[in-house]
Amino acid sequence: MGDNIIPLLVPFFIVGIIVEALVARRRRARVYHLPTMVSDLGTGVASQVVEVFLKAVAIVAYAWIYDHWRLVEFSSGSPWPWVIAFFGIDFAFYWWHRLSHVVNALWAVHVVHHHSEDFNLSVALRQPALELTTAFFFYAPLALLGVPAHVWVTMYALNLFYQFWTHTELVRSLGPFERVFNTPSHHRVHHGVNPEYLDKNYGGVFILWDKWFGTYQPEVAPVVFGVTTPLRSLNPLWANLEYYVQVLRTASKFPRLGDRVRVWWSHPGWQPAALGPTPAPKPVDRASYTKYDPGAPRNLTRYVVVHFWIAFVLSGIYLSLEPGVPKLEMILPGVVVLATLAALAGLVERRDWAPSLDMARQTATVGLVAWYGQQLEPSASGLGAAAGLAVAFAALRLRLRPTSAFAP
Repeated sequence: MGDNIIPLLVPFFIVGIIVEALVARRRRARVYHLPTMVSDLGTGVASQVVEVFLKAVAIVAYAWIYDHWRLVEFSSGSPWPWVIAFFGIDFAFYWWHRLSHVVNALWAVHVVHHHSEDFNLSVALRQPALELTTAFFFYAPLALLGVPAHVWVTMYALNLFYQFWTHTELVRSLGPFERVFNTPSHHRVHHGVNPEYLDKNYGGVFILWDKWFGTYQPEVAPVVFGVTTPLRSLNPLWANLEYYVQVLRTASKFPRLGDRVRVWWSHPGWQPAALGPTPAPKPVDRASYTKYDPGAPRNLTRYVVVHFWIAFVLSGIYLSLEPGVPKLEMILPGVVVLATLAALAGLVERRDWAPSLDMARQTATVGLVAWYGQQLEPSASGLGAAAGLAVAFAALRLRLRPTSAFAP
């Protein structure tokens, strides 16, 4: 059926981020802010955890359409399903991407990718947890054209892999290459909140779609990155929920029930005529724009970063076990991963609930390592790994004293 190869590409992503950070440092360009980077990567981890379950449903549904409704049959080994998938996925991505910026119900999912106020390779990994719930319907027609599920899954992952390198400020114009393909310059425009950049440059691999369908905009002015209403949070879970809350609050101000329903299928800037004309986007200046920074003390930042990388490694192990583990057994560790991401973000932002959640998720992590260790290797090694992790957690707490930042 084909597995999601995105987890296999993670080492390439990490190497790319390290290289970009080193080049930026050499150029004396600050493109990374540590808390924001951790939030971006954490959001990517959350999306992969949730996708464990969504992907299973999507692949079964896609395979069913292919088995029962496909209109074209290719011989075994034919290259045509791969060719159709290569161009078809990018074409479908363009239209999903375009509608995801102009329809509130779709923007509520996709906005997660645009929350970051930085623009670097870690932002490429900042993916929505619920993306498949909307994107699937744009890719499903490929099954009708004779593209098997394993081809769709593989080519979809490679399409996203191409887009990874377009998330950087360090690569400027690429000349004639930019006439056909999406590049960092084109994609910087897409992530900008400058009025002239809104709702532009949706292409994944090819920028030709934008040129053909009237959504192309070249990069002419310095880009201010983010969204028009900043998230002001590092929490990956809140990032996936915040816009739904925002739309509900907006809709509650509408006097007519019909408008409260219509808002979900309208442009993010829409409001009923009875409330006056829709406000025009305000000009923004990169030089004066203030990025969100909770200002966590150094010891707390170090504590969060170390714990994040521990969680990152453990979540990688979790994702690698997915093919051989029943989905029900994946739920609890998945919840612990999500709780870890929320706790670490809460610590950086010094939320009152964060220390308690941090202790709870550490306890659960040690317990899960012990349990899974015993399942995979019925010996003392599982308990030893859990004990070592518990000692490491305690040592980090004693050494960095994260709760000191919460003292009155």
